[in-house]
Order: sequence, then C-alpha cells, then structure tokens
Amino acid sequence: MPAIKSKGNAVVATETKPVTRKPTEVLLHGRKGDTRMLIIKYTQEGFDLSDVREMLSASELYMGHGLVERITGKSVRTVQRLAKETEPVRLNQQQSTIAYQYAQSLEHATNVFGNLQLAENWLQKPCKFLEGHTPLELIDNSLGFQVVEDYLTRIEHGVYQ
Repeated sequence: MPAIKSKGNAVVATETKPVTRKPTEVLLHGRKGDTRMLIIKYTQEGFDLSDVREMLSASELYMGHGLVERITGKSVRTVQRLAKETEPVRLNQQQSTIAYQYAQSLEHATNVFGNLQLAENWLQKPCKFLEGHTPLELIDNSLGFQVVEDYLTRIEHGVYQ
C-alpha cells in the first residue's frame, strides 16, 4: 500500500516496503525458538523445503549462490521437482541444521552491520581473520559456522583484530 508523503505543496505517493520476517523466523514458521534446545528439536523435525526457499529468497546473495542446492545436497533440477510436490517436502536433520546456520549468520551479520546489503557484502568478502575464506564458504560446516559467529561477535564488540 503506498504511503502519502507531503513535499512542499505537493503530495507524493511513495512505496512502502513490506515488513519482512527475520530469516530464522521464516524457518521456525511462527514457533518459539528462543532456546538452543528448541532449535535442536525443530531441526530434528526438519524444516519444510518451501520455508528454506523463502528464507533464502530474502537475500540476493543467497539466491545467487545456489544455497538451496548446497543445503539439500541435491541438483537444481531435483530441488525444482521437489518444490512442485503437492505434499510438503521436509529436510532431514543435517539439512535443516545447515539451513538454520545460514539463516542465523545472515541475521547476525545484518544486526552487526546495520542492514542487509552491508551484511551480504561482508559475507562474500575474503577475511584475513578467516585465513582468506569468505564467511559464506564456511557456514555450511558446523565448525566454520561457529568461527563465523564468533568473528561476528568480535566485530560487534569491537575486538576483531
């Protein structure tokens, strides 16, 4: 719905952006997820493929790097075929954990850097702290994810050198 904005004597209609949910909220699909044990429970149940695709679609970076294929370990064609299924397709525990790691990292980076664009820029730049790797390369590995999260926390607290 356009917003009305007064500019001098003229009234100008401006487009408002829809309120978007955080990446982790998309995956959790409205369920409470404030404790690590609940997150573990939800990843054990498995996320819906459609929710993972929706979470990834919030980020141009994530869409451009074929992360749904990296998360599922399946080809583009297989993912497309699965997305057309009439019944919801659930990811297994490992796939769901990786999807959550991508959601958490994007959300954390957005909070640290102030907006999605800056977060995406950081996620795709090689970092000296990460021995020349980009954070995006490391997130699908549990140890790599922890290193990225630790680095974001260090940046957040001003202790990144």
